[in-house]
Amino acid sequence: MIMPSSAAARALPLALLLTAAGAAPGQSPAPGSSTNKGKLTSLNDFSQGFTQPGRLVEVTSGTFAGIAVSPSSGPRAFVLTSQGALNSTYVFPANAFPIQTLVQAVNGRLYGAQGGPEVNFSLGVDGSFQTYPKALVTPPDLSVQQPDGNLYGTEATYLGSNMFVRMTLNGALTVLHSFSVQEGIPYVLPILASDGNFYGISGLGTGNPANSTSAMVYRMTPQGNLTIVATYPDGRQHYGPGTFQETLLQAANGKLYGTAALGGSQRAGAIFEISLNGDYKVLHEYTDFRNGSPTFLTEATDGNLYGVTQGEIQLGGVNTLYRISPSGNYEQLQILNGAEIGNCPCWLTQGSDGKFYGTTMNGGPVALGTAWTWDLGLPKPLPKLHGPIPTSGAVGTQVTIWGENLLGTTAVGFNGTAAATIRNISANYVFATVPAGATTGPVTVTTPNGTASSPGPFTVQ
Repeated sequence: MIMPSSAAARALPLALLLTAAGAAPGQSPAPGSSTNKGKLTSLNDFSQGFTQPGRLVEVTSGTFAGIAVSPSSGPRAFVLTSQGALNSTYVFPANAFPIQTLVQAVNGRLYGAQGGPEVNFSLGVDGSFQTYPKALVTPPDLSVQQPDGNLYGTEATYLGSNMFVRMTLNGALTVLHSFSVQEGIPYVLPILASDGNFYGISGLGTGNPANSTSAMVYRMTPQGNLTIVATYPDGRQHYGPGTFQETLLQAANGKLYGTAALGGSQRAGAIFEISLNGDYKVLHEYTDFRNGSPTFLTEATDGNLYGVTQGEIQLGGVNTLYRISPSGNYEQLQILNGAEIGNCPCWLTQGSDGKFYGTTMNGGPVALGTAWTWDLGLPKPLPKLHGPIPTSGAVGTQVTIWGENLLGTTAVGFNGTAAATIRNISANYVFATVPAGATTGPVTVTTPNGTASSPGPFTVQ
């Protein structure tokens, strides 16, 4: 999403993609769990000049990729290990403003968009960089990748060019839907839900999303048909989104969850739940905006939702880390120490080791933000399979296995027969070749955290 008045503001959107596997639907925090506030550990203070790091994407087990928008040394892509080792992989032109959220596609490359020279781009973990021809007023923010090689996202300019788009791996764009005035301006970033449709937030208003007069949750079919699922009650005055950082999450119970940074009766923020058919309710409302303004949620492997409040540091407020159960049991767990950990906006990513990995945009020992871990002793993410693609083939066929939490895959089986050739592309994809002796049955994937089976069979021809 391009903010014409400030290209740098485009670096802030958050992206949440598919729900974490292994979570128990509706599970509330154990009694007395608020005594376990977790351990915060600083990994890197970015003293090398990596100012304002963004959201981390785990690209191999224990290795994360991200983008920092350092104004002094230029925006750059980096990789960070779970031990804190930091390396630059690509330096953007000084006039570029890359979005700090990346989506990893089936080819293993990380796709994103940037202002300045306004283009979509892809990055290899090795730092290889490629741009794609500009086809719209601004490059779309991409958030959903599909195993057929297509990526999906939105373009929003507040200048009348508001689109839901599909992009191929080589950058070819197709506009699936143009938002009407009544359908609002799409916020970043849509998600793919379990019913096969995309869901996102759009708002009515002009210029600044914080001035939206009302906000809506929309459903978009893969063919581009849009339906307004729900309008936030009373628009901006109650529970309406507060900034363009907000997006949705589908939890393991099938419901959507989100935050309204400036929503609630006190305009201090709110956390809400909405079903796929539009049933809406508020789970938690903040009363003090100095310590409120929740920006996003992520579902962890204990079945609870975790997030960050941005607060108002300059007005004496604090940044907090919190947990909320799907039933609405809210617990504040940590207050971030700005001198040690830094100040939000913050991002949370649960790693394959079960820990949260986060970044702060500024503050910390050298005031450049930090990378850190938050260890609550949560279970490690279990693998989950959506299915093999194709669903049938002869011995020797290369199969794409689509799922979640697949990093570090050690084995793939076709109805119990081990594949000799496997290649782990990302947390969502494994390639395997159908082995001699394979018979029709489920496909299994084994990672260091467990084994998962496909919901349907692979037919050996």
